[in-house]
Amino acid sequence: MFKKIFEYGFYLFVFLITWQAKIIIRPAETNFKEISIYPSYLLLLVILVVFFIWQLYRRENDEPISPLWVSLAILETLVLISFFFAPDQALAFYHYAVFLAGIGLFYILRLGTFCYNYEDSPLDSAKVIASLLAGVFFQATLGIYQFLTQVAPVNKYLGLAAHYPELAGTSVIETSSGRWLRAYGGLDHPNILGGVLAVSLIITAYLLARRKMIRSAREAGSSALLFVFYFIALTALFFTFSRSSWLALGVGLLVLTVILARSNDRWILGRFLALLFFSSLMLFIIAFPYRELVWARTIGVTNSEVRLEQKSLAERSQGLSEATGMIRDKWLIGAGVGNYVSTLSRNDNYHKDVWSYQPVHNSGLLLAAQSGVLSLISFALFLYFLIKKDRRAVFGGAVIAGLLVIMMLDHWLISLPFGVLFLFLILGLL
Repeated sequence: MFKKIFEYGFYLFVFLITWQAKIIIRPAETNFKEISIYPSYLLLLVILVVFFIWQLYRRENDEPISPLWVSLAILETLVLISFFFAPDQALAFYHYAVFLAGIGLFYILRLGTFCYNYEDSPLDSAKVIASLLAGVFFQATLGIYQFLTQVAPVNKYLGLAAHYPELAGTSVIETSSGRWLRAYGGLDHPNILGGVLAVSLIITAYLLARRKMIRSAREAGSSALLFVFYFIALTALFFTFSRSSWLALGVGLLVLTVILARSNDRWILGRFLALLFFSSLMLFIIAFPYRELVWARTIGVTNSEVRLEQKSLAERSQGLSEATGMIRDKWLIGAGVGNYVSTLSRNDNYHKDVWSYQPVHNSGLLLAAQSGVLSLISFALFLYFLIKKDRRAVFGGAVIAGLLVIMMLDHWLISLPFGVLFLFLILGLL
């Protein structure tokens, strides 16, 4: 009974993880200071309890202690230490609890999808991925609708915030033709939707390429659904106009090409290259009517007339300077988990607008600034051991390459609760 409750509860959690309906416990002027409870978090808590009960019932040895787990334990310890030195300890406790939930999620996926007796595994990794892609599919279709209609209406029950291109603070592309709303889906920012879509597309591309023969109607149906998801997600990714996500997808697919080429399976490589060709053709067809917007988000960033793009680059440069300064001052312990923005606003004598205080757009620097330089080193070791010694999925290297691009250019995988859980979810599948 515990096994079934755990299994289907986990698939439901993975399906719901991208939906952002929440109960606000402590309101704040910015998401980075807010404390909220998401229904999916409560479901994850129940799943963790049931999983540990099931583990006790099995009375079998867990996965042997390896350098992967040692590096993760060191990271957790350093994050815990930074909590005690945080100026806003309520916020720090909230983010530390989310971090522990992420580790628990990773632990479940590592043990739940792999047992020494395969039949005893309570989770099927293929079903976990299918649940994730199903949830992401709804986000992708919502994002396409938002861009094509240029309206993102509010819905508190689905966790959807209102976004309109004419309002300040909305993520838009500004050109001579006006302000264009970027696709949000149900997430907090187009870059977050783009990152989720990029990772999902890398996984889907591999799943499509590896299918050599279709032996049943069920396999034909699943392949058709994967194709539909792939091209819907690719369209939605374009409409996010997220440069970091575009780059993450490109790097991830390039790494996947190398992985498949080294496998010496010409059939899979041929299918994959064909998929890339049709993807490129489809993107060209979609992008051509919006070439002015593509120009503004790529080549146009060097043109002083594109005001918002220049402003974005200036803010990112300022953020890097602020982060390096904070690391110099608090390199050993950090400013406290989840306290980067709070520390910025406390130390600023100019009292700028609330929205101007943002985490640095580099997850590595953000981690070092919040929990110390040693936490960044331990996280890097964790990823190294995951890639070199503990990786189980063929597409793991490509997914991690895409994640690293996102982490180097954005902060949401570390700064937001959803990002932390999504990061550990994906790493747990590798």
